[in-house]
Amino acid sequence: MNPAHEEHEPHAPAPGAAGRTPGTPEFAGRVALVTGASRGIGAATARLLAARGARVAVNYHKSADRAEDLVSAIRRDGGAAVAVQGDVTDPAGVTALVGAVTTALGPIDVLVLNAAGLGAHEARIAPAADLSWEDLEHVVSQQLKALFLTARAVLPGMVARGGGSVVAVGAALAKRPAPRFLPLTVAKAGVEAAVRTLALEVGPHGVRVNAVEPNLVLTELARFIPEEQRRAAAERAALRRNGTPEDIAEVVAFLASERAAYLTGSCLVADGGTSLA
Repeated sequence: MNPAHEEHEPHAPAPGAAGRTPGTPEFAGRVALVTGASRGIGAATARLLAARGARVAVNYHKSADRAEDLVSAIRRDGGAAVAVQGDVTDPAGVTALVGAVTTALGPIDVLVLNAAGLGAHEARIAPAADLSWEDLEHVVSQQLKALFLTARAVLPGMVARGGGSVVAVGAALAKRPAPRFLPLTVAKAGVEAAVRTLALEVGPHGVRVNAVEPNLVLTELARFIPEEQRRAAAERAALRRNGTPEDIAEVVAFLASERAAYLTGSCLVADGGTSLA
């Protein structure tokens, strides 16, 4: 008998798929926490999730004005958002952050791990021979703290409620390393490994964990990359352009949504086709 034609017992709908009226915004009734959301990919993701019905917590560390401006813009567009301060590399700060979000908006259904725990100049770009152990250790430690501490604080609630979605923002470097980027490459490889491990642990409880891995994205941080390097990166892409924060936000929203209900442990490369070369 062809297995494709076997009869099966009717199965239950994917968690969250039932009960949503057609035409209802995709994330209606859900609470989303986006870390590092005051600018760049985080800000674009917060805007998009709010536009699609989520109540969004805009996390920031130091950029209070930017976060409040983003919240105001979301509200002007008819969305719901609050700004919540928190250092995602500090255990006490993460506990306070998650508590504040839950108090203001309710239990977290969608967690976007966008913050890397690093400032613009903290990741040295240099040959490995010119790096110190501290250069490598700092980048890897901060990146993995930002992921681990926040996931550890949010996942138990998702598991207890029997559903939720986590999306980490990694980098295509995890799959395709580049010279002079050893600290970031190792850190992003760690993000990918963590995503796959967490997906195995919480999948039986209806919680999904995925990642998006972009190449060069035209955020504010990209201004520190020489123009000729940005042009060269665009030329290497099959689409002949660099990514934008909005490009990556769309992938994050897809992974967080019911449309990706059977995806977990996936690390989707969003590099405009650079990896095809």
